[in-house]
Amino acid sequence: MATSTAGGSQLLDRAALLLDLIADGNSEGATLKELVERSGLNTATCHRILNTLVGHRLLARDDKRRRYRLGAKMFIYGARAARGPGLISRCEMSLSRLRKKTGETTHLMARHNHDSLCLDRRDGECVVQTLTGSIGGSVPLGAGPGSIAMLAFLEREEQEFILRANEARFASFRDLTTDKVSRLIEETRGRGYAVDIGELIPGIAGVAMPIHDEVGVPVASLGFTFLCAKIVPDFVDNYAALLRAEIDLIESRN
Repeated sequence: MATSTAGGSQLLDRAALLLDLIADGNSEGATLKELVERSGLNTATCHRILNTLVGHRLLARDDKRRRYRLGAKMFIYGARAARGPGLISRCEMSLSRLRKKTGETTHLMARHNHDSLCLDRRDGECVVQTLTGSIGGSVPLGAGPGSIAMLAFLEREEQEFILRANEARFASFRDLTTDKVSRLIEETRGRGYAVDIGELIPGIAGVAMPIHDEVGVPVASLGFTFLCAKIVPDFVDNYAALLRAEIDLIESRN
């Protein structure tokens, strides 16, 4: 038993070491060869631990470039640590109520560095494609209404810094440019919520509104994703009003 316990502790130490090495590196991640050299582990052991971490989504592997980087679960843990588990628990009932009232997919997004991360969601009656895919998925801030809702209400200097950092990443999204994101920011600030009517995913629309912390900083967003075919006059405004009512409740608990 003692040997088994010691072996388990050693394995955990090695996994933590590899996570630290990847987290301390640049955004490109690290190759197996680099991690072997920096960790002092042999190739077989290092490869086995990395595969296990990938399986648990603590790491992600870019097969084309043969590099490892932090995975979706690490972003979730980071966001939860930064915002506290209270954010998710405070929004649970709101997500469920919005889903019940509308039948639409509802989601809670939070900022993590230059990304917008899906912390929680409720799937709608109709399965629709979303930018993040599922809980733990992320997109660059500026891609999609959930991220625009947060980005639009940050300080101008911070907005510009994020736009510069994410400019190259916008090319992965349909017709998305820094100039377009800047326009969406202005429109969102004017109306109070972000909207996408099939621009990023044809046939799929979304509306989202920011959630502010106790000092007024946008730390998350609440939103809907739905079919463009459902839109009739006042449809989006009505959904925005539902979001506003729930966010007022959420922010009152700060």
